[in-house]
Amino acid sequence: MNRWLITLAACALFLTPVFAGGTKDGGARVIEVGGSTSVTPLMEMLETEYTRTRPGIRVNISGTGSGDGIKNAGVMYHIGMSSRGLTAVEQGQGLREDIIAIDGIAVIVNTANPAARLTLDEIRGIYTGQITDWSQVQGGALHGRIAVISREEGSGTRGAFEELAGFQGRLVRGATESTSTGAIKAGVAQNPLAIGYISLGSTDNSVKAIAVDGVAPSAANVINGTYRIARPFILLTGGSASAEARAFIDWILGAEGQAVVRTNWIPAAAQ
Repeated sequence: MNRWLITLAACALFLTPVFAGGTKDGGARVIEVGGSTSVTPLMEMLETEYTRTRPGIRVNISGTGSGDGIKNAGVMYHIGMSSRGLTAVEQGQGLREDIIAIDGIAVIVNTANPAARLTLDEIRGIYTGQITDWSQVQGGALHGRIAVISREEGSGTRGAFEELAGFQGRLVRGATESTSTGAIKAGVAQNPLAIGYISLGSTDNSVKAIAVDGVAPSAANVINGTYRIARPFILLTGGSASAEARAFIDWILGAEGQAVVRTNWIPAAAQ
């Protein structure tokens, strides 16, 4: 009997949610963060700057997708990351939402693609299968079947992109569904006929970000409202968030953290 009690007690300790008292590793306080792969690069930059002067704090960051970040905020993670707003059901989970940045969603093509702009109607047509060849878009300088690349179901970037472009739940059959920002970028970089979408803050010279309705994807145009494909970066905590997690988020929302945001993204206060 005593042996069973000891076993049950050990299991109870093991199953206690990570947020209950914070976790320790070798004397360091560990903050577990998980969720959106779009938010991950920003969080990694914030973590580097935050822990540089705080040797007693360690931050583990896992890019697992917005759906997982929302589901496991306060369960597996002290902090969940999401690149989309919460649904009505998710809002009922009692999570605290902190918007830490605003990010545009860039529509990207291969650098060899002569297309420099698309209309929102054309983007919607491509992603719903009404437009299937590059010769059908404005200019029509490229010929070939469009290779449509999207994020996977449950991705915050996908949810935001489909909503903002106006084709929720109507992704063309046969589209490649990638599980991360990096995978989409690599897919577009390797295929001259591909199109995809990623966080504006994750664009680089391996792909070409195109203008939408004649407006270039830039932080300035997101702020002034002319580039309309944009969404918030959100951090989520449960009702029993650890003091360390709360201190990290407060720092992110302060002057030092927002200075890091400003390097590639748009500070939360800008909109």
